[in-house]
Amino acid sequence: MLLPIGTAGRDRYKAYVTWALIAINAAIFLLETLYLEANGESAFLTLLMNVTFNVCQIGATSVPALALTGLASMFLHASLLHVGGNMLFLWVFGRKVEKYFGHWSFLGFYLIAGYMAIVGHIAFGGVTCYTSTDGLIVGASGAVAGVMGSFLFLYPAKKIRTFVGAFTVKIPAIFFLVFWFANDFLRGIGWFAADGDAVAHWAHIGGFIFGFGIVFILTMFWKPAPKPDPFAYLDE
Repeated sequence: MLLPIGTAGRDRYKAYVTWALIAINAAIFLLETLYLEANGESAFLTLLMNVTFNVCQIGATSVPALALTGLASMFLHASLLHVGGNMLFLWVFGRKVEKYFGHWSFLGFYLIAGYMAIVGHIAFGGVTCYTSTDGLIVGASGAVAGVMGSFLFLYPAKKIRTFVGAFTVKIPAIFFLVFWFANDFLRGIGWFAADGDAVAHWAHIGGFIFGFGIVFILTMFWKPAPKPDPFAYLDE
């Protein structure tokens, strides 16, 4: 497993939105945990069914209501590992992408990436609706995948400090992120996917492709991509 823990070099940019998103997701997960402990699993599941995006409700629920539940789904998580992993990836990749977009534009980009991830899951996720919970989507991973796709385009040569087994190595972002995307894609089409895999791989894929594609367009018409710093190694 490749686990990113940071980017090489110093970064003095104040990534307020990234920090805020991490704090909000952590606070909401704490509230989820407290609600579960106070009311039990059945009540908690009922709450999730009422507030999270459900693919199986498309056509039976209004578009504004689906938009609200989609927004809620981006800030809800199923476990400590789920929220911890998503926030770690957001911490590693979000700060540099926020620096490119600016604070408020980054927030808008992040939310749109989350919605595009949901679209990817709807279109290609192969959701079945045998039970009332089959179509539920929770987690920030689709939006975070959009951040990762943008990072790949903007900073392909940036070194990612990565845990590989018991060792820490620096891997160029292009290798780390292409490996991550390929792994999700192969699982999304059914390769290497374990039985009962509940991960929304096509949400990750949709978010990632959107993130990569939108900065490709923006660098042509809005703001050029950052130029590589030839002296970045001096900060490592």
